[in-house]
Amino acid sequence: MSSKKLDSAISIAQSHPNILVISSDKELVNQLKEYIEDYDYNFIGSADTKQTIKNNLINLSPNLVLLDTEIENVDLIKLTQDLEKLNIPDVVIIGDRFDEVIDEVMEISPYGYLIKDIDKDELQRAMAVAIRKHELNTQKIIEAKDRISEKNTELLIEKSDSSFLLVLCVSLIIIAILSRNATWLQWLLLIPTAAMLINGIASIKKPDEVSYDYEKPFVSVFIPAHNEESTIETTVRSVCESDYYVDGIPQFEVIVINDGSTDRTGEILAGIKKDLPQLKIVTRMPPISGKGKGFVLNDALTLSRGEIIGVFDADTTIHKDYLTKVTAYVADPEIDGVQSRVKMYNKDENYLARMQHVEFASFGNTLRAKDNLGNTGFLGGNGQFVRKQSIIDSGKWDGFAVTEDLNLAVKIMLLGGKIRYCGEAAVYQEAITEWKPFFRQRVRWAIGNFETLFIYMPQILKAKVSIPKKFGIIEHISFYSFNLLIFFGFIITLLNAISWFLFHNVTVIRMEAPLVVGILSAIAFFPGIMLALSRDNPKFIDFIKDIIKYYIYCFHLIPLFFMTMYTMITRKERKWAKTEHKGGKVR
Repeated sequence: MSSKKLDSAISIAQSHPNILVISSDKELVNQLKEYIEDYDYNFIGSADTKQTIKNNLINLSPNLVLLDTEIENVDLIKLTQDLEKLNIPDVVIIGDRFDEVIDEVMEISPYGYLIKDIDKDELQRAMAVAIRKHELNTQKIIEAKDRISEKNTELLIEKSDSSFLLVLCVSLIIIAILSRNATWLQWLLLIPTAAMLINGIASIKKPDEVSYDYEKPFVSVFIPAHNEESTIETTVRSVCESDYYVDGIPQFEVIVINDGSTDRTGEILAGIKKDLPQLKIVTRMPPISGKGKGFVLNDALTLSRGEIIGVFDADTTIHKDYLTKVTAYVADPEIDGVQSRVKMYNKDENYLARMQHVEFASFGNTLRAKDNLGNTGFLGGNGQFVRKQSIIDSGKWDGFAVTEDLNLAVKIMLLGGKIRYCGEAAVYQEAITEWKPFFRQRVRWAIGNFETLFIYMPQILKAKVSIPKKFGIIEHISFYSFNLLIFFGFIITLLNAISWFLFHNVTVIRMEAPLVVGILSAIAFFPGIMLALSRDNPKFIDFIKDIIKYYIYCFHLIPLFFMTMYTMITRKERKWAKTEHKGGKVR
């Protein structure tokens, strides 16, 4: 049924609903007619044969059908299927032949049941409830169709913008190579370069302290889980052991949303439930499961008690004082959310794992800078804590968004909200140790950034927030847009340096901007990462090695850009790609 017809159905039902009775019992029909009209509803007739039922359903368009299960020569199951196709609700009337029709009745999903002999008040309540329930369901259908239409439009925008960005970047690189001049690149990258330096300098200042002497609000921790048998028990037990109590009573709950798991996740959760009174388990099954993390979190939101909502990945471990430290930030009524530091518990497993640890340290340093620059941090998924009311005011999580955390953070800030960074409390998660799943994860992250950039840019520009805050949002969500050109610039710089060393005064591709611009472009990468690493007090040799390794590691952003653009241009739907967790020893 079209949205226009659905709107019309709601409008009619809200005035004087039309009621059709399907029964061959004349006495029953007359009784129902009297009760219907007494309730100021419209009795539009009755039907008792296949043909009259069909004609009345089509010609009279009833808003509700009262269906007598004792009617003869009518297939009840097929009839109710036809009613569903026509979007007509029904209330089933059951009589003395209940045992004979029980199998058919069990397959029917009506909006209500009535037992003969029918009580007038009971009938009127059943009709009112059925019609109201149908109105709400119809409205949900309209909203869902509108939402899907909106997301399909957004998908087309993303495809066209991705194509334009890809062609633009590749064209600029080709022009630079053919002309052997990339001076324009130095000027173009001056803005992101300056932003990196500003963030590095801003991160030097110690963030404003918070007081741990506060009235503890109740916290609901969400843990979405899909096939997490390797890590879910460790994660849940770690969170449930938190020392976050008031008068000896836990001031938190842990809600695990088992989203259609096909492994032992559900079995493990059921097994540990009796030991953990704070634990609640929500199970989502097909067809609603597996649609996206945002939908999962919204389901948990409706069941939560907490004033503050925290989100952990299913491979997370924390220290016992974590909740006390991180909640102190959002206990401040001026703050809407906080993102804690993220560390890798398997950072020493291999090169890739170590670099992710360094990368998250760098990301944390950037959030520290944004915290110092006006509480304009961002939510990073694992270890995010947000006021429940702020989530609701922002329209909740977007189930269609690939990175629902970034999407929520932007919506909160566009409403003038503030997000802080908590560096003294950390979540420990599992680093990916193989390149294929690593790129799969990073493509998803990059797509999420581009989605937010392409769709929210007009809203960001129009938002009633300060210019610095707008710039901070745009700078953050456009991170992946400049990566290809930034590292192309680094490659040119390295090639020119090698050429000068080997061939003396020979330049491969000219970069003729003023010296200060060239120096800024060359060194802007390093201050932030150096400050981030220094906060863990590393040995000097390890400090130098990590900087060099991380510089090399970041060149993965070049193939990542092309992989992301290809995926965005060719994909047919927004799809959330879950990261597989293997589990292992938590260090």
